[in-house]
Amino acid sequence: MVEFVDCSSMSIQYDATGKASLSFVVLKDSVSSLSNSYTHMTVGGVSFVGSIMSLSKTPILGSDWFEWRLQIQGVGN
Repeated sequence: MVEFVDCSSMSIQYDATGKASLSFVVLKDSVSSLSNSYTHMTVGGVSFVGSIMSLSKTPILGSDWFEWRLQIQGVGN
C-alpha cells in the first residue's frame, strides 16, 4: 500500500496563543485506514504534536485511490 501527503495541500496557521492548525490531504491507494496517525509530524523543521479534529475520505474517480482530508490542532516546537 502506498500513502503520502500531498505537500501542495499543506496549510499551517497559528493563533495568538501559539496553537497550530494544520490541514492537508493524504493520498492512499486502498480503502483501508491510514498507516500513519499524523498526530506527530515534522514540517519545515518544526515538530508538531496534536489531535485530529476532522477527517474525511473521498474516492478519486476513475482510480483505486482515496483522498483523506485531515485537520489537526496542536502545538509546534
